[in-house]
Amino acid sequence: MIIELFLAGIWGYLLGATPTGVLVARAMRGVDVREQGSGHTGGLNVTRATGLGGGVITGVIDLLLGVAAVAGAGLLADSVWAATAAGVMAIVGHNWSIFIRFGGGIGLSTLAGSLLALAPLPALETLLGLILFWLILALVLHFHRARSTILAMVAVGPLLWALGMEPHGILLGVLGGTVVIIKTIPDWNRKYD
Repeated sequence: MIIELFLAGIWGYLLGATPTGVLVARAMRGVDVREQGSGHTGGLNVTRATGLGGGVITGVIDLLLGVAAVAGAGLLADSVWAATAAGVMAIVGHNWSIFIRFGGGIGLSTLAGSLLALAPLPALETLLGLILFWLILALVLHFHRARSTILAMVAVGPLLWALGMEPHGILLGVLGGTVVIIKTIPDWNRKYD
């Protein structure tokens, strides 16, 4: 079991560490997204650097990498906990990629993909709830965007539990949300354009 979890974690990390945003920004505009905007490599910053098309491509691929991490772990091991390990490590890989000197994104798309692969319906309901919660915080109540993201990530576990997610899915949401929080904290006081 320990070896299966380890292998699933390595699989997830390597998939998540694929520097999609760097590759897309370089291919579309010849820029290094890490030197633009927030310096993150996720879809939002790629949108700033290349336009909406590049951001959407980046976000979708990062989501699919989360899906592939969880689905592939199911092939490596017959354990839901291996899928959880792969999903969490895909988010870690996205945020601290070995391929780009441990830089990366925030991990939201990869977290979404990991949860969707594990249990599509509760994950989709949770994601819609989190998006609504974030929009209310950021756009209606005018909370700082990074702080809104952190508060939304705190709500992941309770929301997954309320919507009937199995324990291994709740653990993926809580640990994945924690990884997102850790990566978002440096943006706590960031000024947005």
